[in-house]
Amino acid sequence: MQFAVALIEYLISGIVASVWVVALLTYYGDITITELKGLKDELAVAAVVYFPLAYILGIYVDATSSFLIRRMIGIDKNANAKYSAYNCIRSKIGRFFYFIAGTPKPDSYERSSEILSHSISDAVRTMEAYVSRDRIARGVALNSFIGVFVSLLCAPPDKRWLLSLVCIVLTIYSLIMYKRLRRLSSHFKKVALVHIRKTNPQK
Repeated sequence: MQFAVALIEYLISGIVASVWVVALLTYYGDITITELKGLKDELAVAAVVYFPLAYILGIYVDATSSFLIRRMIGIDKNANAKYSAYNCIRSKIGRFFYFIAGTPKPDSYERSSEILSHSISDAVRTMEAYVSRDRIARGVALNSFIGVFVSLLCAPPDKRWLLSLVCIVLTIYSLIMYKRLRRLSSHFKKVALVHIRKTNPQK
């Protein structure tokens, strides 16, 4: 189950990342869109070549996005502790974020986690599904961020700024969704752990 979830996560991230990879290949390489379309028409080639490459690319995107977000969190904490001006700006951005993304309900997942606590395997599968959403949103954020630069570099002049703006908006929105989804999955873990300990006390 866990491998199947990870497979889907990485394939989604890899397939999305292949958009900007193809854009770079067609811009810098000798590969044309016509050749890529011909390759896509070969189902056997798509199954044998494309999906494994998309899976590998998805793993790289996930690992890179995880590293960058953790690094950004570390930089944010250090800057927040050292610079009062940054602290002020950060608090304003935080209030704006909570205005847009909302705050979790105090009783969110209480009922479902209590039910799932009677079956640890069900609780684990549900937790994997919630964590999977975090990873997908994280991967979309990184792919969108890369898409900003790829659009500025490779897109036709008349569509360059529009595509870049779309990628910027998608990056910000994906980061907001990642933050919200991660907060919800973390809350589920805490609540489920409490119920599991109540339901299955250690002897």
